[in-house]
Amino acid sequence: MKQQNHHRAFIRRWSGKARHGRLRFFSVQSSRLTQADRALWRSPNPAHMSLIRPHFLICFSLAYACTRLAVPALHAQAHKGSVSGPIVRESGAVAVLREKQFDLTSRINGQDYRLMISAPVKTEPGRVYPVLFVLDGNWYFRAASDTATWGSGRFAPAIVVGVGYPTDDNDEVRRRRTIDMTVKTDPKMWPKGSGQCDEFLRVMEEEIKPFVASRYPVDPARQMVYGKSLGGLAVLRALLRNPTSYTTYIAASPSIWQGDKAVLADEPAFSGRARGGELNLKILITSASEEEYLGSDPVKLAAEQGHMITNARALADRLGKLNPEKVVVRYALFQDENHNNVSLATIARALTFAIPAPPTKK
Repeated sequence: MKQQNHHRAFIRRWSGKARHGRLRFFSVQSSRLTQADRALWRSPNPAHMSLIRPHFLICFSLAYACTRLAVPALHAQAHKGSVSGPIVRESGAVAVLREKQFDLTSRINGQDYRLMISAPVKTEPGRVYPVLFVLDGNWYFRAASDTATWGSGRFAPAIVVGVGYPTDDNDEVRRRRTIDMTVKTDPKMWPKGSGQCDEFLRVMEEEIKPFVASRYPVDPARQMVYGKSLGGLAVLRALLRNPTSYTTYIAASPSIWQGDKAVLADEPAFSGRARGGELNLKILITSASEEEYLGSDPVKLAAEQGHMITNARALADRLGKLNPEKVVVRYALFQDENHNNVSLATIARALTFAIPAPPTKK
C-alpha cells in the first residue's frame, strides 16, 4: 500500500508541473526528483514501470503543448514592450469600403494615372450626384473624400475623384505633376520635363471623365475641378481655354507666374465669351496670406518673385467684372496660412462654394 501511495504521489507531482508548463527535460539525477522518486524510476519491477513511464510520457506531452502555446504570446508581448498591454499586429493598408482605385493608361499621352474614387456615404437609386475632380489626388484625395462624401448642413454630398499617379514615391509624384500641370516648357526650372498641361487636360476630358460617368451616377450639370499650386494653374488653363468642361473651377494658390504668366494668354478670348452671355460658371480663386510679402520693406518687395497673392487677386477681380450674373467669381485670402498648410482650408471652402446644400423646407 505504501508503495502504491508513493506511485500516486509521483504522478500527481509531475502531472501538475506539466499542466502549468513548468516541466523540463530532466535526468534521473535531477534535483527535481526526490530520493524516493529516483529509486522508483530505477526500479526494475515491471509493474512499477508500467505504471510510471506511460504517465510520464503523458506529462511530457502536456508540458510540450503548453510551451508551444505560451511562446508566441510571450514573443508578441516582448515586441510591444509591456506584458500587460494589448497584442498588436499589422493588418495592411487603411481601406474604406466605399472607395475604389483604378489605374488607367492613357491612349492620348501614353502615361499611367491612378484614379481614387469615393461615392457619397448614402446614395439613393435613380439620383445623380455632383462630382469633384481633385488634381494631385495622391496628396488631396483623402481630405476631399472624407469631407465631401458625407455632406453637411452647408454643402451637398458629392462623388470625389482623385486624379494622381500609381506610385508611393513622392519625388515621382512631383516629377509627373510638373510635366502635366505646367503650361509652358521651362527647362531651367524643370529640366526633366514640363509644359504638357494641354495633353493632360485632354486626358481628363476625353478619358477620365467618361470613365467616371460610366461607373457612377454623375450629374453632368454639376462637375467641378479643384487644383492647388501647379494644380491651380492647370485649373485656370482649363477655365480660360475650354470653359465648358466644368461648371465650377477652384484654383487654390494658382502658380500664375509659371512660364511668364503664359496661362493668361487665353484670358481675352474667355472674357469675350463671358461678356456675350455664353458661359454660366462659378469660379473660386484663393490665396494664403504668407504666400507673398505685402509690406513696405523695399528689399523684401524686390526679392518677391511669384507674387502669388497679387496675381490671384487681380485675376479674380478682372473675371468678376465680366458678367456677375452668369459668371460668379469669388476670391478668398486665408489669414495666417502659408502655401503648404492652407490645403485643408481651401478644400472646405471649395465645397461650400461649389455645392451649397439646398435650403431646408420649413
